Amino acid sequence: MKKLSLILLTISLAFTFSACGNKRDADVIIEDAINAYSDAVCQDENVEGYMAELAEVDEDKAELWQDIFDYWDYANNELVVNEGMLPDDLPKDDSLAIVILGFELNDDGTMQEELIGRLNVALNCAKQYPNAFVVCTGGGTAKNNKNVTEADLMAKWLIENGLDESRIIIENKSMTTLENARFTYKILLEEYPQVNRIALVTSSYHIPWGSLIFEATILKSAAESNTPMIHIVSNAAYNTVNEKYKDVLKFETMQLTQLIEY
Repeated sequence: MKKLSLILLTISLAFTFSACGNKRDADVIIEDAINAYSDAVCQDENVEGYMAELAEVDEDKAELWQDIFDYWDYANNELVVNEGMLPDDLPKDDSLAIVILGFELNDDGTMQEELIGRLNVALNCAKQYPNAFVVCTGGGTAKNNKNVTEADLMAKWLIENGLDESRIIIENKSMTTLENARFTYKILLEEYPQVNRIALVTSSYHIPWGSLIFEATILKSAAESNTPMIHIVSNAAYNTVNEKYKDVLKFETMQLTQLIEY
């Protein structure tokens, strides 16, 4: 009850400032909206006041972030997580990219079991869609071995297990899901313009979070640079749990907040 009262008070104060002509910065309003939405456990009605305030300051940002909030609702409440395989109704040509999200390496630079699990799922998906590109995304996360990256090890494993090297795209600079999305979008946009759909492969708990951050990041990049949108159209999950990442909402909130100025 105290939390809800604080949210309502904040919204009331925001409207008061606006009515007095003291309009707040758009990015501050967006951050308040993200936190309010997260605090209320993804209840869209708590964002309405902030969206109205934002529209007075910047209509384009209000429209963009309303789309992001709508997708946040979808990702956490309606998104179907496909275990082990992709559905059969995706494009059969090279307009589809299967994007495998990396996972932190062991200190010595070897892959953890969870990443190998994701790769096994991705290999099945690549066989299911033999014309799709396969993107390996993830940077150098091994504490004691700076010479290896998640993406390069992932690509090596896929090739050793029978995937044609010509289908593989490597993005090996990213350190977060947000960077996975931003850097992957840039590569696809510049080097593979035929790709207009992405199917994510990651751990089951990470599917809603990863889908949200990819869709939001690409929405924002496409709107700001007037470039084509590439939508997240499906997913395939390696079914696992991870206590370190059990609070998915916390990570979604943190990375959406980082996206404001990214």
